[in-house]
Amino acid sequence: MKRAPISLTNFQLKCVAALFMVLDHLRAFFPALPLWFRYLGRLSAPIFFFLTVEGFFHTRDRGRYAARLLAGGVIMALGSGLLTHLFPSDIGLYNNIFFSLGLGVALMSAWHKLQETGDGQLFKPVIFLIMVAMVFTEANIYGIMMVAVFYRFRERKDILAASYILGALLPSLLSPLTLQQPLVFRYSFSLQQFLLNDYQWMMVFALPFFFLYNGELGSRSPAAKWFFYVFYPAHLWVLYLANYWLSV
Repeated sequence: MKRAPISLTNFQLKCVAALFMVLDHLRAFFPALPLWFRYLGRLSAPIFFFLTVEGFFHTRDRGRYAARLLAGGVIMALGSGLLTHLFPSDIGLYNNIFFSLGLGVALMSAWHKLQETGDGQLFKPVIFLIMVAMVFTEANIYGIMMVAVFYRFRERKDILAASYILGALLPSLLSPLTLQQPLVFRYSFSLQQFLLNDYQWMMVFALPFFFLYNGELGSRSPAAKWFFYVFYPAHLWVLYLANYWLSV
């Protein structure tokens, strides 16, 4: 990848995504905060998915990479379940991007193996992983779209950009389309709905950050390696508890 005049390493980009994520979750737990916190939060997951795909191509052991993410998902699910049991709240604690990222790595591994071997039997796990990721993970269809685009067009940034923009905008642009009767559709676009409620499309603004990535890992310390695995659940649990204590 050609280095941009201003560039970011993997670790630096991960820190940027973490900042957007914290703003997003602050607004989720404390609705009195500005809505634009949620807007910036739409940039977080795409950056993490982008870096996960890059990690897939750089890791020495893809199986361990997927297992590490999925194990993080299990640990977080158990921790969140315990927390909501001990401190019940109406706001809930459902976030768990580890499963989305882990299934994304597993899906890329299965597809990569299918391309290498041509074994048609591998279509079954590929389809299974797609269905599981769409139905049971936090990122749902957006996660599948991002994994597919970042994996397939990794070496073609022009096609990657066009596909990502289309994938980010299309669901929100099509959501006002409703079937009134057989073969009769109604399109009721609302700018207010587009900006105040259905703003997932703002993930499109993560695109420039993909081009700032310089392909370098950055910090190689153990702390940097495990930073996200610890920070992600920890910040959510702290925010959940803060919301609980301020509500009682």
